[in-house]
Amino acid sequence: MLDIRPPELPARFVRRERPEISAPLVVIACCAGYGKSSYLTQLAAEEPESVLISFGEYDDSAERVASVIGALVSDTSGLPVQGGGYDAVCRFIGEMSACENGYVLIDNADVVTDRTASALISLLCKAAAQGCFRLLLAGRDIPSCALEPVMNGEAALYGIKEMRFTKAETGEYLRRSGKAYTDKYLNALYSYTAGWCAGVAEISKAARGDYDIEKCADRTLLSRYARQNILTPAGSDLSEYLELTAFVSPPGGDFCSDVFCISDGEARADRLVTGGFLERGGSGELLYPEVLRTVISCMLPADRKRAILERAAEYYIREKHFAEAIKLFEASGNADAAERILRSYGEKFLANYEFELIGYCGGIIEKRRGTSDPEVLGILAQYHYYCGDLAKMEAALNMADSMFGRENRYSVCRKLYNGLMRYEGNKELYSANVRSACEYLEANGIPLPFLHQKELDTLKLIRAGSDDSVKLHIHRFGSLRLSVDKTEIQCKSRKSAELIAYMLENDGRPVPREELLNMLWSDGIPTNAVPMLHNIIYGLRRELTAYGLENVIIYKNKSYMPDMSLIAEDDSEILAVCDAVESSDRKKLGEHLGVLEKYWGRYLGNSDSRGSGERKEYYDRCFVNASVMAAEICREKGEYERELLYLKNASELDPYSEQIVCSYIMSCFAAGKPDKAKKKYEEYSVMINEELGIAPSKWLRREFLAGFSAAGEGENESV
Repeated sequence: MLDIRPPELPARFVRRERPEISAPLVVIACCAGYGKSSYLTQLAAEEPESVLISFGEYDDSAERVASVIGALVSDTSGLPVQGGGYDAVCRFIGEMSACENGYVLIDNADVVTDRTASALISLLCKAAAQGCFRLLLAGRDIPSCALEPVMNGEAALYGIKEMRFTKAETGEYLRRSGKAYTDKYLNALYSYTAGWCAGVAEISKAARGDYDIEKCADRTLLSRYARQNILTPAGSDLSEYLELTAFVSPPGGDFCSDVFCISDGEARADRLVTGGFLERGGSGELLYPEVLRTVISCMLPADRKRAILERAAEYYIREKHFAEAIKLFEASGNADAAERILRSYGEKFLANYEFELIGYCGGIIEKRRGTSDPEVLGILAQYHYYCGDLAKMEAALNMADSMFGRENRYSVCRKLYNGLMRYEGNKELYSANVRSACEYLEANGIPLPFLHQKELDTLKLIRAGSDDSVKLHIHRFGSLRLSVDKTEIQCKSRKSAELIAYMLENDGRPVPREELLNMLWSDGIPTNAVPMLHNIIYGLRRELTAYGLENVIIYKNKSYMPDMSLIAEDDSEILAVCDAVESSDRKKLGEHLGVLEKYWGRYLGNSDSRGSGERKEYYDRCFVNASVMAAEICREKGEYERELLYLKNASELDPYSEQIVCSYIMSCFAAGKPDKAKKKYEEYSVMINEELGIAPSKWLRREFLAGFSAAGEGENESV
């Protein structure tokens, strides 16, 4: 029999908790640093009848493979084994098959690429697949001799996931290394290295504490190790792709060709994954241990890094991925690009409440050199107002105002802000200032700056003047209606009401004629569109003449605008709910729960104008989110019946949401209504099966069964 004594285990090597070898033929393929050789050494030490073979770079020939395997075969005569490599391998297979717990371990098996030499090792693979003994081959890539068994499912393929250290093994390594550590240190080390054994070993030696873990890579040998054992074996094209993607993660699409100037990026990524260098995440992205990303990305020359950052930023701006672009600006300090984003998209950020993006850009600009661009200063002033930093708001508006020698939008905005915020101190004075500011903005076609709800309410109060005045009431939800003194206005054209509603959504600003035409006739502007628009406005004015409201729409400077002093919005409570959802203000939402007891209706009813599509989705989304928030409030108070009502309303508008369905089911259990929970689950299962061809997720089923079991009903196998 074989008489092979495995080497002693390294004193500081951590005995691995996994992988558990459960198949007779196993292939381990992953890049350097994941402890393949150490793992094979451990197995050899634990199995007394095992054989450990390690091929080197000069063993890629049939003669060398035959010689290595032949040296392991017993020969009572003491003479070399005759008959060539094939006979030697066959005798080796016979002897290993006679071992009760035979284990053959081959390290660096991917070194053997010679066709005849691979055929010899393939004999071992076939014997192992038939159960003659256990065989484990390890390498940086799948060995050519094992490719066919892996593809046929005869061999188990282990990769990075199976070979990385667990957190417990990382802690055991630290203990055996004599390293004093805390849970915080262990967690930080494991998170930074993702269990990459080489990273654990080097970083733990260099890091002085948990605060130092992400800063000490340059004090280790990892850079040289990665160059020699990862990038060089990967080849020039893959090593280039590793360096680039470690520096900036590609989001897909045309990023690689536009930013990296690489046309086959996805093919290279596939080769890195199949070659065992990296693995993919759930969204298909390449996953790097953070320490490996740091080490490899540092190998790019500084001038190439700058070029990539600039191209990547341009790509993200072009694709409207502003958050990603701004992150790059933070790294490169590109204040010019940050200014360009605010100039071009700042108003959109304000309209979408994307203040964080404005803040990032403002921080980059302020850190580098500040700005003298009045447009950028105007955007930043509104951001500072949003944040409550009124001193910075005033400074930004003052700087923008100083660039003009006359009244301008920035001086007017300053007057508007000050008037609204100081209104209670002198109502007469500040009402006049606010009206004056609004008149300037309206006359020049300038939209109102961003205003908090408190200032918006003050503005409405100032504009409304006396509550006794006759006003045109706008009803925008359910069906689009206009009324005066509770008398509905019978407009000959539905587009009359759409016109008014669109102007309200634009905060009463002047709307150019071309914009109105595009909104009213989204499918194509008719040839006589301008006369038709005049007829719509004339018809509306004629209907309102009896109430003294014929001038509700004003034409000025080639634009149309509503006289907001003649209009009352009856949807203020709905708008307050939407504002509460946007700001996650549960207290404010609790003051308007009554409006959520039934669906408030589709925005602008059946209108299909261009201006209504996005707003319909927005208000429906607000209703769903507000109903879920209202349900949470009721649950905390133990008001399960009201919670069910709000969840029912939310589910009717968003029937495919598993989270809402789950909350409804859990509320049924809490209210002592398991039958109702079961009915909801079954209805949901039938609906998504009929409409989507899918079943409820395992998570939802588990939650339902757990609640059903807790309710004392037991698991229902028919569900």
